Amino acid sequence: MSAPQQTIAVFQVIPALTTGGAERLVVNLCLYHDRTRYRPVCIVLNPPANTHYERILHEAGVTVHFLNKRSPADFKVYLHLNRLFRNYRPIVVHTHLGGLNYTYPLTLVHRTPVRVHTLHNVAEKSLHWRGDARFVQYLAFRKRWGRIELVAIAEEVKRTIEQVFGYPTPPLIPNGIPTDEYTPNPQKRLHWRYENQIDPQAVVLTCVARFTPQKHHELLLRAFSHLADTPAHLLLVGGGELEAPLRELASQLPNRTRVHFLGIRADIPDILNASDIFVLSSRWEGNPMSVMEAMASGLPVVSTAVGGVPELVEEGKSGLLVPSEDEPALAQALQTLVANPDLRRQMGQSALRRAQERFDIRQTVRAYETLYEQILTGSYFPNPKA
Repeated sequence: MSAPQQTIAVFQVIPALTTGGAERLVVNLCLYHDRTRYRPVCIVLNPPANTHYERILHEAGVTVHFLNKRSPADFKVYLHLNRLFRNYRPIVVHTHLGGLNYTYPLTLVHRTPVRVHTLHNVAEKSLHWRGDARFVQYLAFRKRWGRIELVAIAEEVKRTIEQVFGYPTPPLIPNGIPTDEYTPNPQKRLHWRYENQIDPQAVVLTCVARFTPQKHHELLLRAFSHLADTPAHLLLVGGGELEAPLRELASQLPNRTRVHFLGIRADIPDILNASDIFVLSSRWEGNPMSVMEAMASGLPVVSTAVGGVPELVEEGKSGLLVPSEDEPALAQALQTLVANPDLRRQMGQSALRRAQERFDIRQTVRAYETLYEQILTGSYFPNPKA
């Protein structure tokens, strides 16, 4: 009888646990890791912010350490992080966003066996121009000092990693979501609409995205103004620096009374379940989980064809894709689906099947765990020349 595998500590390191795709992936990795093999420890650079993700990890019993970073180069963070390295002796350090900037030198000092960094956006939008962060990217990605395995979340992200960083053949692990949490429920749909005073017969368009230049809500609001003669409502879920000007723009639309700012929410599955169409107007993307969540909710998707979105949405089958920055095309796509309930249902059913087959978080977590084990055992050879 073989001896049981030893449980190993895995650091998942991220700047904060605010709402966003990278943060969602970190939370899901911590929740779905195989606990007979991995002991997840979430390391958050910034102070706690009492977010939904923080509460989820706390309720699940996942260990979370906040390093309380107060400035762009806070030396106390290195000291605190160094103590955590000594205490846990992690076998795997998996970083996200700016988490690499602080952990990179410590993984070298402590000779961490497995070092992984996930790039959550196209490479040109992930470049850091501040001196120390840019230097870390140069050493880790271009020079490949320390053998950081840079993971792409979409084919388009992989292409840009090779082009921008000169990093050959990065592994590709698409994002995932807990698809079973988004299963459509007609009774809950009616209840949510009743509670939020939206007519059961209204056509509800929903966008779940931060109010930042990347997501380009201004384009969405202008396109929505073309639907003034339809029974369409627009739900905007999120928060961010552009909320005030977007509210001002929305107040000027002819259908302004049907634009609803819902704020940052923890009940995304319920909101999507009450919706009819998901819309995203981004200028660039990585592999947006919001699109996966919408598809798992049985919604057709209307989106700009940027980043990894075309890898998720089959044009004309599970949604409609339009060029970035094209207001008439986005408005026309929305009008097409608002006016055609049969097409909405057909595309929504196709989206649901695709999500259930391809987007489940368990597949994503197993792929990362396979990568960890291959690196640990020396059986991962992505590029013999590297």
